[in-house]
Amino acid sequence: MVCILVICVLSLAGSAAAAPIPITGPTVITHPGQYYIANTVTNSTAPVYIEVQTSGVVIDGKNKVIDGSDDPNSVGVKIVNTAMSIVNVVVKNMVLTDWGTGLLLNDVKDSLIDKVTVSSCTGNGILVQNSRGNTIQNSVLQDNGACGIILFGFSNSNTVQGITAQRNAQDGIRIRFSDSNLIQNNKLLNNKGDGLNFNEQGNYNTVLKNTITSNTVQGIELYRSSDNRITQNTLKNNNNGIYLNTESLNNDIYQNTITCSTYNAILFVGGSDDNVIRGNVLDNNLESGIWLRQSDANVFYDNKIRNNAKEGIWLYDSTGNVLFNNYLFNVNNTNIIGTPSNTWNLTLSEAKSITGGKFSAGNSWGQPNGQGFSQITPDTNRDGICDSRFVIAANNIDWLPLKWKKV
Repeated sequence: MVCILVICVLSLAGSAAAAPIPITGPTVITHPGQYYIANTVTNSTAPVYIEVQTSGVVIDGKNKVIDGSDDPNSVGVKIVNTAMSIVNVVVKNMVLTDWGTGLLLNDVKDSLIDKVTVSSCTGNGILVQNSRGNTIQNSVLQDNGACGIILFGFSNSNTVQGITAQRNAQDGIRIRFSDSNLIQNNKLLNNKGDGLNFNEQGNYNTVLKNTITSNTVQGIELYRSSDNRITQNTLKNNNNGIYLNTESLNNDIYQNTITCSTYNAILFVGGSDDNVIRGNVLDNNLESGIWLRQSDANVFYDNKIRNNAKEGIWLYDSTGNVLFNNYLFNVNNTNIIGTPSNTWNLTLSEAKSITGGKFSAGNSWGQPNGQGFSQITPDTNRDGICDSRFVIAANNIDWLPLKWKKV
């Protein structure tokens, strides 16, 4: 009986110790534990409302608003300890408005930001620096004076998922000098910069199943950023859909749908070489489906490039590119400037073509008026390959064009 009483007393003592601690004003957290926001805050003038300086902290905002006073140097929630890395912090169910930076993580690992709304800050909604293995999810970043979320300074292997970043004055999400992050299932809408901006040395990241719509600049921009995987995203009504800018190399861009761009679906400039563009749908863009300038040795295949207003593919001073098994259906399918040399077919192979034929090799050339090369050139043996080569321009010949069939 004595032993049972002791266990009960110890159990009650442990429960009391674990009781969440209320936060009622500006707070510095130096001990692990569970905390919650006890009251709404309006027009706080605190330079930092909550500062977390230790690991093992859970803060439940209880969906109460913590409002600042638009001081550009202020921070709503700051998680940092200059003496050590912080791990296992959870911030959830929180609303932050009118701070300089809504939420700041510096040297934080393996932590979770969940169901946080940050709006109307003068700077960034969420700023992540030198922080790894964190998840930011199910959050709303809107109407902030800079980016919705920025990851920079070796913020690697983080996950950003299920967020809405909209109407921010710069980018929805910006990644700078940070690698191996997963950006998935987000909505990046109506930002005045890019929807998603890899702003130098954003490498080895995966961008998966995002909706990126009506951003003033680019849908996705890569600047000196390489080895990224961009797949199954929907991009609509952006300036350019995907923009590879200046030495963006070895990126794999596949199975995206890009429509109604103000200019081009996919744009390459400044030595953006050795990328693979495959299986994308590039429809109804107001200039080109694919636009290359001084970018070489890229590979394009299995793309549907249709109904773009100026041309399907624009090439200027770009050589060594390989384009095969693409379906082109535009008033003007190509515009090639200068005399670059590019390859427009592979050797004939028994692989199903993009138009459903038994053999695959070159590209399908159709036009809305029915006068595209693949539409008017015979295929007498019905093997799915036109009987004649298609001379596109000097040093640019499709030797095995596909017989046209609507897809």
